[in-house]
Amino acid sequence: MGSLDTKVTPGQFILKRAIRIVPLYWATTLVLCAGALAGLFARFSFDGATLAKSLLFVPYYNAEGQIWPLAISGWTLNAEMLFYVLFAAGLWIGAPRTFCAAALAGLVIAGAIFAPENAPLRFWTSAIMLEFIAGLALAGPIRLAGLGRGLSLMAVGATGLVAAELAWHYTEALRPLVWGGPAFLIVCGALAIERAGRWPRRALAALERIGDASYSLYLTHGFVIALVHRKVGTTIAANAMAVPACLALAFLTYYGFERPVGRMLNRLARPRPRSALELAATSTS
Repeated sequence: MGSLDTKVTPGQFILKRAIRIVPLYWATTLVLCAGALAGLFARFSFDGATLAKSLLFVPYYNAEGQIWPLAISGWTLNAEMLFYVLFAAGLWIGAPRTFCAAALAGLVIAGAIFAPENAPLRFWTSAIMLEFIAGLALAGPIRLAGLGRGLSLMAVGATGLVAAELAWHYTEALRPLVWGGPAFLIVCGALAIERAGRWPRRALAALERIGDASYSLYLTHGFVIALVHRKVGTTIAANAMAVPACLALAFLTYYGFERPVGRMLNRLARPRPRSALELAATSTS
């Protein structure tokens, strides 16, 4: 959203984000439910309430006490949808980044003070919402550039991720710092290299294609990993085998469903040009 035209209306913004996010997430959730009804997933269960809440991005406590939707990887989408609503409200008042950052900070502060137990309130006031503010900073005021600076930031960020993996004992409130901080530095470094014109696009073309299919990869990798663990095991070799299988399913999903459905919905959502007859009727009325 760093290149978002601030002249876009809140409704247009929400519609574009819904077209991007909803179809594949709903399809993934419904595939899980269909598989459960067919007896393919012995430990997966759902009812009308959990299905409705999952499809509508409403956080809820599952049977294990976790605030997860039916498609577990979709838990971050519950946070994204609140972010989109806040950003749309900011577009309406003409200051999307400022309003959104202030609203998110206010929610997290309120969560720290009142510690709500209600699932939506607990989730939407958790410290992880601060990571959206970091994203807003990357898309707005932070404009670093330079190969050396970028590589240094990425190196520090990578070191931080390794340290985070080793630091098993930290509170949930520190998650944005422990994981979000290093991730922020890595992305900031990559952007600095790109702004300097030094990003090796040709050498990393394959990674960019993976990036194109990253949403499909995000929502479908769990199917592959679960199947590999069930049929092969959880060894290092089994996990290594799962990587190309995850990518294969992601590309199949992206080119077979996500991209064509997205293009179709964008065409349907595009305003229809007014005909000459309609224009003439308007001008004479």
